[in-house]
Amino acid sequence: MTGGVVIDSLVEGLAPVTAFADLVRSHAHEWDAAGGYPAHLLPQMRELGLFGLCGGDLRAYALALEEMGRAWLSLVPIVNAHSSAVWTFEHHGTPEQRDRWLPLLATGARLSCLGLTEPGAGSDLQAITSSGHREGDDWILSIEKTLITHAEHADHMLVLVRSEGEDAGGARALSLFLIDREQWVVERRLPKLGTLGVETCRISAHTITVGADRLIGAVPGRGFEQIMDALEVGRLAVAAAAVGVARSALWRAVERVRERAAFGAPLSENALVRHRIAGMTTRIAAAKGLVLLAAERKNGGGRHDAETAAAKIVAAEAAMHAATTAMELGGGMGYTEELDFARHLRDAALFLAGEGANSVLEPLVGARTTAGEPDLAWI
Repeated sequence: MTGGVVIDSLVEGLAPVTAFADLVRSHAHEWDAAGGYPAHLLPQMRELGLFGLCGGDLRAYALALEEMGRAWLSLVPIVNAHSSAVWTFEHHGTPEQRDRWLPLLATGARLSCLGLTEPGAGSDLQAITSSGHREGDDWILSIEKTLITHAEHADHMLVLVRSEGEDAGGARALSLFLIDREQWVVERRLPKLGTLGVETCRISAHTITVGADRLIGAVPGRGFEQIMDALEVGRLAVAAAAVGVARSALWRAVERVRERAAFGAPLSENALVRHRIAGMTTRIAAAKGLVLLAAERKNGGGRHDAETAAAKIVAAEAAMHAATTAMELGGGMGYTEELDFARHLRDAALFLAGEGANSVLEPLVGARTTAGEPDLAWI
């Protein structure tokens, strides 16, 4: 099968997800304005298999997250943060851990979030100070994390800590653990610009005890490589969602210029307006192509940080361009909260920092390219 036929087949298989996205999109404006958590949507998200989708073809996963971004971006961080745990257990867990946790996580029966960022450790995960030390057969963890998405509603959290006694510093001192909701305290919700339907919090967990079975992979000191692998899938999810937000902004702009007239003619017939629409269209199409290419590369196994980072950079820029252009084409009403344009712009801003700031990812791509590593045939 050719690539196009495969993608068409994947899209066809995701028809129920698209139908769900259409339903959500029709209510997204009111739900986002209300700012409530979308608990009423979780049963259908479970039924659609969204919480375990990253365990299959990552192109299907990307297409599904694109639809969620098109519908209402607040749903994407819930799935994305959870998928990090699914991916990590599937690819780095022991056989016993996979048997115990994957049936619960992949079905969404239990939901997980991801605890990486700290007040002094964002993009530089090697600066993490949350710690863990052995005490008999158990581990004692002390955790301070911030900017943690879904921290109030998740059942579990995958946390990265510095495992004392394994190494004095650096990546080899970091380990991943799974902790339970009753073990961490939400210190406060952080006010934010967009994704208003899902919380982002500062959390702490002081002197908690976990069994050795909660150490991912059972061998300490491997957390950094484990989470860097999972973050590549996270970047695919964010990039795909950015394409979805951009698509939503594009089609809302198209609707708006078809509705409006100026100087005796529909805005949709104005050459400058068509030029702006074309700019949105081509950027979105290019971003989507790169996301699917990166997903295909990651499907083959191994590390693909350059491809996934490039996809995230391009998709984030396409989303911001689409959101700002759509707001401009919306005219004065585009600046109000009466229509979707302001929501698209608030949500699109997330992509400049989420899953790695573009200013951090661009040097990574540049370094891989100038070093001739990895295989550059994808360029």
